[in-house]
Amino acid sequence: MVKENFPGNRRKKFLLSFSLYTLPFVLTFISSCATVHYNPPFQGTSAELQSALAQSLERNLKDIPFDPSGKLVDLQVYTLGSFQGQEGLENYVKSLFQEWIVREGGKVGPGQLQMVVFMPVLGTTAVRRDFSYQNIPLFYSERFQATARLLVLIKNPQGEIIKTWQKKEGAGLSDIYLLRIFGPFDIPR
Repeated sequence: MVKENFPGNRRKKFLLSFSLYTLPFVLTFISSCATVHYNPPFQGTSAELQSALAQSLERNLKDIPFDPSGKLVDLQVYTLGSFQGQEGLENYVKSLFQEWIVREGGKVGPGQLQMVVFMPVLGTTAVRRDFSYQNIPLFYSERFQATARLLVLIKNPQGEIIKTWQKKEGAGLSDIYLLRIFGPFDIPR
């Protein structure tokens, strides 16, 4: 009988009863408050999606195994697919490639080589996570993933393909907010 009234045994009983009854309740409560929304791949017009797509395209440009320095390059860009604002996308990709050619020491215009750029795949996904209690958002996060695929053909003046190159690179943006007021906070990768 003396052992049951010992303070160490009461603490153990309390911790055991807490872990057996309260902890599962708390975990169930927390998981019922959190929701995750997955949006399938699509082409959007929001600023976050456009920023993620721009990062993806710029990463694709870093590894082109072609040196345009001292050459006159005729540049053509085609986007394939049902995009919102397809003409604007083609102009943006064309401006990126024009900038890259000039930065590498080449010139853009009809001339020695023809560079044909196809962008057949472009998609984004978004994942939103909410944690709220009685419609009061305690935690909110968004993660955007964008992937751009490029196929580049380099042709000589006779129209023969000299070199082909393809690349698929993704980029992502993440935002976290507390109470949907404080944030966004940087997420370490």
